Amino acid sequence: MTRTLLSLAAFVLLGAAPAAAQEVRVPFADLDLTSGAAAQAFDVRAAEAARAVCAFGPRGLVNDNCVRRVQQEAVRALPAARQDDYARARRGERILAMVAPAWPA
Repeated sequence: MTRTLLSLAAFVLLGAAPAAAQEVRVPFADLDLTSGAAAQAFDVRAAEAARAVCAFGPRGLVNDNCVRRVQQEAVRALPAARQDDYARARRGERILAMVAPAWPA
């Protein structure tokens, strides 16, 4: 399991013609995805990476559909447990843990 970087292939569709696949790296190991702020930071990182591969033409126009697809793929590429944490944090749910002494004491 890669904890430092998340790699995913972004397939950019400009109009009807598919463009070549590009690799996008979205770092997430330093984020505690159980918090809303960290989930938002992940979204910002994914959007920045997506804009870099979804820009086209001499003016660098960005295809918004491409950005959304790359962001969705970034979330799907997270490890399953991190996806759950991210989803709960995005919904604003708090993740609670209970610590109890071993039984019997």
